[in-house]
Amino acid sequence: MRGTWFFFYGTLCEDHDNPVTRAILPVMSGGRRAWVHGSLRAVFAARGWYPALCDIGGRARRGRARVMGRLYRAGPGFGLRHLRLLDAYEMCDPRRPGWSEYRRCLVSVRAQGRAAPVRALAYVRARPAHRGMPVIASGDFVRFLRRRRARAFGAL
Repeated sequence: MRGTWFFFYGTLCEDHDNPVTRAILPVMSGGRRAWVHGSLRAVFAARGWYPALCDIGGRARRGRARVMGRLYRAGPGFGLRHLRLLDAYEMCDPRRPGWSEYRRCLVSVRAQGRAAPVRALAYVRARPAHRGMPVIASGDFVRFLRRRRARAFGAL
């Protein structure tokens, strides 16, 4: 797992303080600003808002829509238990994809300071979006929270 790239675009970024970021980010390096082609939607839960990356590639690429986030790289302390923690947090079960809210997949990421795109793992919404999920037109979850004066899911 060491050296694996990850693209985080929501509550897993260093912009948020929650139990999962406290466990994961110390074993990651980087945190460069980055983006992917896609659309971003907001989901409200009892514990706050969280984002959903949707429509990656294809239609999003033609529309030039961008989802802003950060690019991280798994360090020497990152192991299978960290990946399982991420999967559990994202309600992603590769063995039961029909149950999962998100799927872990490779996406093409453009990062600040890098000439070429990077293939990174990201959690992409596995279920269809619906009207109750507002589109985040800016593609920036932090900006969405600030404008709404809203709380991120799981924030401490």
